[in-house]
Amino acid sequence: MARVSRKKQNIPSTPVDTSVRIWKTALYIRLSVEDNGKESDSVENQTALLEEYVANHPHLKKTALFVDNGYTGTDFLRPEFTRMMEAVQAGLVDCVVVKDLSRLGRNYIETSQFIEKICPFYGLRFIAVNDSYDTATVTSEGQLSASLSNIVNDYYAKDISRKVTSALRAKMERGDYIGNYAPHGYRKDPENKNHLLIDPETAPVVRYIFDLCVSGKGPAQIAKQLKKDRIPTPGYSYYQKHGVELTGVDITQPYNWSTNTVAGILEDETYLGHTINLKSTTLSFKNKKRIERPESEQLRFENTHEALVTQQTWEIVQDIRKHKRRRANMAEQNIFSGLVYCLDCGGTMVLHRAHTMDAVKNNFMCSTYKKKGKEVCSGHYIREQELSAILLDDIRRVTHFARQNELRFAEHIHKKQGKEAQQEIAVLRKKIDTMQKRQAELTKLFKRLYEDSVLGRIPDEQYRILSQEYTTEQKEIQEQLPAMEVRLQELKDSSTNIARFIENAKRYKEIPKLTAEILRIFIKRVEVGERAEKYSRTAPQEVRIYYRDIGLVDELPQSMADSMAEEIPNEVA
Repeated sequence: MARVSRKKQNIPSTPVDTSVRIWKTALYIRLSVEDNGKESDSVENQTALLEEYVANHPHLKKTALFVDNGYTGTDFLRPEFTRMMEAVQAGLVDCVVVKDLSRLGRNYIETSQFIEKICPFYGLRFIAVNDSYDTATVTSEGQLSASLSNIVNDYYAKDISRKVTSALRAKMERGDYIGNYAPHGYRKDPENKNHLLIDPETAPVVRYIFDLCVSGKGPAQIAKQLKKDRIPTPGYSYYQKHGVELTGVDITQPYNWSTNTVAGILEDETYLGHTINLKSTTLSFKNKKRIERPESEQLRFENTHEALVTQQTWEIVQDIRKHKRRRANMAEQNIFSGLVYCLDCGGTMVLHRAHTMDAVKNNFMCSTYKKKGKEVCSGHYIREQELSAILLDDIRRVTHFARQNELRFAEHIHKKQGKEAQQEIAVLRKKIDTMQKRQAELTKLFKRLYEDSVLGRIPDEQYRILSQEYTTEQKEIQEQLPAMEVRLQELKDSSTNIARFIENAKRYKEIPKLTAEILRIFIKRVEVGERAEKYSRTAPQEVRIYYRDIGLVDELPQSMADSMAEEIPNEVA
């Protein structure tokens, strides 16, 4: 129920003479999807009925018309109903006329509260035409009849909600898109509203957002850039096309992109061409607050419509989002964020870029060493400039080889990966199989443990300890399995991955400098070892470079490396 002000009113203490008093009357219309398109409940028919009723009752003077089109009767937080109550509070309306009690609402408690508490408090007359209900003349029998009608309307709403939910569930299980609005960059298929088509006007904006992220910009920076470019927000774009103002959209600020809107786009798998249904649910048919469902309960359907971004772009963006960091007070963005790791402990390498030091002294340090000291790990120091030079040189080397000798490059990577990959695949399959079997065993153990507890075969304390141990083990398995399965699929798709790497190498023929985009396109992970002699700037230091799609690239075949040595300088000059 909408909250109303409790200001003192002059409530009549004697019955009103309805034959003399002129009532300032508001006509209230409500229509929602729960009405199933009944012609009799259309806005036009409701309006005609109420205007005819007022015209036949001279003591009722129409002063306003309020229409809530598309709003459920289970919730009184409707814009036009709220506006009508404001008019009541201001003394502009003292009589409300509706077609029937269901138009007022289908929530028994709130509808009864309105009739029995709100109306008397404001001296408000309420008329439901088809129910022959009028608070100015109602008898006790009429009040009872109205209460029964409200109960029936409440049950009807529940029944309709159940049927609508069932119908939507069926669509969800087929992989249909059931959102009210198409995501930005798409439009609904005119021939099938449950299917998405690319919107040629807004699709470039979505691709632009992903490209900006790949280039090293975060959601806040992207939002700022979009505003600078005067690109309309999704809400304003919808308003331009359909002339409808969506809830929460300020059409006076058409370019005011928010960080949350950008982040939502970057994390939406719809742009991969997939449909994810049952991502959230409501608490009940009356409480519309949405809660997120666990991933295991969601319904996932791949390739249901044309993708707006490539799989590679999506993977890069998700890697970036996974390793997002709050920016320190530094002049430049750290283009290496989430890419550099300690070779020995596996911890991240953190970049120190203090204002007091020269740019040439910016350096990476093992985060484990920084947090826990030399007893756990060592510094693994490496200058930012030195690491940049190493990476730039190696990227040029490997991509040149891939461009100039596609077949030999693919053969070399396959040969290198072949034995290692097969060994890793065998190990992964064994681990996954063992974990899956253990998961099934834990389910049985839980059931047996519960039965033993209920039957008093084991003490409560033992049940608690064992239950906690099983839960912890099960959680660990659930956390590890997905990553293993993803890695296994990557190894199986190695041929496709090599081809993708070669295509990227062709795309970036010249690489004059190291950028965030180049790093994210080609590099998956960099591991930095400790120098052979600590604190020595000249001692050897191992740097392992793991390329996206192809992994670690060792020395190239000597014959090919010799031929490349003369060509590379000319290419990147």
